[in-house]
Parts: sequence; C-alpha cells; structure tokens
Amino acid sequence: MDKERRAFVSIYCKIYTENFSDELICHRATGTEIYDFLMKDAGQYFDENSKPLPGDANIWYLGTNEKFGNLVYKEKRWNWGFGESSFDIVEAFVQAIYDDGLFTEEQYQNLMAKIEEGHQIKDMYAIGNHLYRMKNEQNRKENTNHAV
Repeated sequence: MDKERRAFVSIYCKIYTENFSDELICHRATGTEIYDFLMKDAGQYFDENSKPLPGDANIWYLGTNEKFGNLVYKEKRWNWGFGESSFDIVEAFVQAIYDDGLFTEEQYQNLMAKIEEGHQIKDMYAIGNHLYRMKNEQNRKENTNHAV
C-alpha cells in the first residue's frame, strides 16, 4: 500500500435530515483517510445519559439507509435510490479501493468484517439496538470478571 497516494473519492448518503458526514464528498484521500472515515462513529445514537454510543460506523449507514446515496472511487460510481441501499454496493466500493492498492490487507479485512456485521443488522433503525446489545454484553463481561 502506498500511504501517500491519493485518489478521488466521494462518499455520501442521506440519513434522517442530512446527518451523514460530508467530510469525504468530492475529496482526494489516501486509503487510510478513507478507511478511518468508513470506520468512524457516525454519532447517531446515545445512551440513557445522553452520551454517544460508540461503534455506529459510517459504513453501516451506507448499506442500510432508506433514502439515497452514492459512492465514487476514481471513475467508478455506485448510486442508489430510495430503499435501494445495499452492502453489496458497499462491498464493491471497498473491493475496488483494495484492488487498487489503497487499503492494506488488515484494513480490508476489518472493513469486510464491519460489512458482515452490517448484514446482520440489516436496517439503519436497528443500529441503536445493536449498539445497546453490544454495550450490555460488554458490561456483563466486565461485571463477571470483577465478580471472580
């Protein structure tokens, strides 16, 4: 992977009332910048104390949003309309960047794992429930470890 090489990328989807980050719309980015953006918390869900629930990766919204969006990598473009978002589209986008050498093997595997997790979530509105379940499982494990 060439850490300094940049490529044109545009990543956008409409969630809620324009709550998806515009950070990588029409941008020349490195593979690491693209990876970090896809894995970054979107900040859409909060716990009972109004603190952000960590882990709601941007990549999940690309594959589950109910509205529209587009992904562009160099001259390749993937668009979807209302109700047409899909992790197949997201996977093709990630694969194109990996095949071009902008992602490391580790980045690629991490993104594919997030895509697989997104397949299990299926619906943008289920992301919050998924995050709460993960948080509760983590709290249970921590409490079990402290009790031992």
